[in-house]
Amino acid sequence: MNANIFRPIKLGKEVFHPQSYDDNTFIMLYTLEKKGGVPPHVHIHMDERFIIQKGEMTFMLNGKKIVKKSGEEFFVPKGQTHAINNTGTEQVIMTVTYSPCADTHRMFQVFSSLDEKSPDSIINMMKYFYIYPKLGWKEFSAIQPPAMNILMKVIVNIMGKLSGWNKLVNQFS
Repeated sequence: MNANIFRPIKLGKEVFHPQSYDDNTFIMLYTLEKKGGVPPHVHIHMDERFIIQKGEMTFMLNGKKIVKKSGEEFFVPKGQTHAINNTGTEQVIMTVTYSPCADTHRMFQVFSSLDEKSPDSIINMMKYFYIYPKLGWKEFSAIQPPAMNILMKVIVNIMGKLSGWNKLVNQFS
């Protein structure tokens, strides 16, 4: 698949800008606008490390609130439920590292390819969540609590079947 993953991808208040990857790590620059956030989720296959470059970020890790500022780091071990929110007064810029890479680059190949046709689309994320299990890729993240994750998977599968997303499985295999 020829997709330039090394370009910014905007989804809502988030901008993902992959920098590099190998089997051991995936590194990206991540920007989150004011009042933006990511709901509780867990990464089963990888640790996640944040280095705050600008702004102030509020993390929730296993129900505990932790605030980090520019120059500080935050580490989330794999398997731990966490969420992030920009509750500050400015945009937050961070370097985020996933270790090991665990197919993270494949997610951005899908986003990058789909983004060319339909930029800034949450539907692109749903398409990724539809095709990754069919291709045997490692799950990037699971929404928490587990009941919400199951509900999302059911909704995504229904949407995918009704919308003909099976053709994407062939495109990305």
